[in-house]
Amino acid sequence: MRSQLMNLASYFRRKYRFMARFSLPFLISSSIFFATCLLGNATANSAPIRSFAPVNRYVVGGAVAEIISASPDGNTLAFTNAGDQKIGFVDITDLKNPQPLGTVDVAELGEPTSVAITPDGRYAVAAVLNLIDEKTQSITDQKPGTLVFIDLKTRTIAGQLLLPGIGPDSVAITPDGKKVIVAIEDEEDVENLPGQRPGAINVVTINYSNPSQSKVTNVPLNLNGVAGVNYVEDVQPEYVAISRDGKTAAVTLQENNAIAILDIPSEKVTRIFSAGTSKHEKADLEANGDIRLNQAFEGRREPDSIAFTADGNYLVIANEGDTDQESFGDGIYSGGRGWSILDLEGNVIYDSGSSIEELAVRMGQYPDNRSDKRGIEVEGATVAKFGEQEFAFVASERGSFVVAYDISDVKNPKFVGFMPTGMSPEGVLAIPKRNLLLTANEGDGTIDIFQAETTVANPYTEQQPLVMSESQETPFSALSGLQPVPGSRQLYAVPDSAITPSRIFTFNLDGSKAFVSRAMMITKDGKPMSYDLEGITLNPAGGFWLVSEGDDREGQQKPNLLLKVSDRGTVEEEIPLPQEAAAIVTRFGFEGVTTNADGSKVYVAVQREMKDDPKNQVRIGEYDIASKTWNFYFYPLDTDNVDGWVGLSEIVRDTDGSFLVVERDNQGGANGAANARVKRVYRFSLNGVQPGGTLQKTRVIDLFADHNWLEEKVEGMAATETGYWIVSDNDGGQMYTRLLFVPR
Repeated sequence: MRSQLMNLASYFRRKYRFMARFSLPFLISSSIFFATCLLGNATANSAPIRSFAPVNRYVVGGAVAEIISASPDGNTLAFTNAGDQKIGFVDITDLKNPQPLGTVDVAELGEPTSVAITPDGRYAVAAVLNLIDEKTQSITDQKPGTLVFIDLKTRTIAGQLLLPGIGPDSVAITPDGKKVIVAIEDEEDVENLPGQRPGAINVVTINYSNPSQSKVTNVPLNLNGVAGVNYVEDVQPEYVAISRDGKTAAVTLQENNAIAILDIPSEKVTRIFSAGTSKHEKADLEANGDIRLNQAFEGRREPDSIAFTADGNYLVIANEGDTDQESFGDGIYSGGRGWSILDLEGNVIYDSGSSIEELAVRMGQYPDNRSDKRGIEVEGATVAKFGEQEFAFVASERGSFVVAYDISDVKNPKFVGFMPTGMSPEGVLAIPKRNLLLTANEGDGTIDIFQAETTVANPYTEQQPLVMSESQETPFSALSGLQPVPGSRQLYAVPDSAITPSRIFTFNLDGSKAFVSRAMMITKDGKPMSYDLEGITLNPAGGFWLVSEGDDREGQQKPNLLLKVSDRGTVEEEIPLPQEAAAIVTRFGFEGVTTNADGSKVYVAVQREMKDDPKNQVRIGEYDIASKTWNFYFYPLDTDNVDGWVGLSEIVRDTDGSFLVVERDNQGGANGAANARVKRVYRFSLNGVQPGGTLQKTRVIDLFADHNWLEEKVEGMAATETGYWIVSDNDGGQMYTRLLFVPR
């Protein structure tokens, strides 16, 4: 069966080649191979649309991209940028070359939380939360929010409407364009629930001639007598969805684990019901670096996003969670760790259970540090019909991916695709008339664009393979060092401290896939060890050399260690820095390791300057095995970074005996993609350079300029006879793992 599946995957690779200019790996399609591997579904999807293929990842240029909306023709996007307190606009007529259309500053009013474009394309309507100065004001000083009407043609403010509610969090516009439904969350203090102000729903009847004169109705919510809610006195509306016929709105009351149904014509709430709990047997509830989905779990769904099915009879909810588990003392967790379909009475029609987290583990996109909280936190969701097919799209904020399901049969959703996104997708938008799916990614300030395909698309190649685990038994993430396995199509890799105990992974390179096939535990005196591994190389005498990064911060004190490890993973020797160097190294210490050709000397890269080192010069350490002594050389860093710092993250010996280092800034990822610049590989030689001397470097690869590398942590590199493998550290499962081969 395995060989048949591999042959099928090979066929799809040949038939659907991904265009070389797009370098970001995104998609697992719904072929029999991937559906079988990932979700155990062995039947191919025969519906017209069979995948959602990546087209582009657009960097918005601001701090974040959060909630997103499109003009009626699908060519103009509006998005909220809460970090810069602006509404941004983008022309996506040319999907491969989106054009910025400027921004509208709302800083005088506060922070934008949501935006929607009217059906006639005239206005972008944004909710703006009033901000307080936390140094001089208390939450009691917070003022009501504002609805801002922006002329879409001129991108100027056409009107402002003061809302009666404090803390507007979500807006939705009826299909006829007459009304805006606003969820007024009034989130007073997230650490001390319940608050004293209850929140509400505002219904705004738009005055198109003079938006500032639009009519507002405040619709209060009463949770008395509603079973299963958490805080009767603090409603906290979160997200709004409107049915296709425009008659009904559904509003999530996230912290209360409830949903309110609003009759729009009468502007009255007709019912409120609990979203209930999700139960499954496969969860990881311990944030210990050891990913194991083997614990029984029950969690309040506490949905964030919500969407109606096309017929208006069902609701798709993203079960993020947003309360403290200890708040209720019943052992039930916050968040359902998946998504569900409910009818309008609150009956559960479908629940995804553990399936999405299982998938995230296989893909290396399970953030174990969230295990004791809310796991992958499925937050964004939308529903759309593409032709006769209806799809649900749900996004994981913490795992940074979106999954697509065909819900034409709401009781039996069919998995269609897994698409890695930029960091922390918040808004999910489908544009069926253009066959598009988009995500707005809050973490790194990007927008992903995917296109519906009637074929099974596979964007992965031998140069950029899909990285995944062969089974749930070999979870991986946070790859920080690479090493070729001699005479094979394999790579060794090590993870940093996000994975514990420490281990050495073996990857099988199989065409457009790189499978984790083995995880060898690192032990000392028979006990598993937990290091902060940042590099791996073969020891010519047998076994491996590894490095563990130290940390000089108070309460975190760990030494930088050079580790001699047997081919069975046993630590044979721990070699620290000499005392004088150990006293001045910072937490940005050992970041890579290699040897000279005969193995008599071991070389380590230090990520950033030690205390009192020359500015923008970092150390290459040389350890002489026979004399057990250290020498150091100085390596000059690039200084054309846009922001943040620059340092080293890897060192390898090339086939000609020279050395290669990976030099990177700390931009991208959580620091935003807009400022990513320095992602480069340089070559240097020690010939003629004395210890204490400064090295001369030559650029070999510019990953940002030539390979569109936006990911922050270029961490691992392996040199082979034909080229170089380069891998990203996904920060413990917070993003996808990018693996790239650059030919010589």
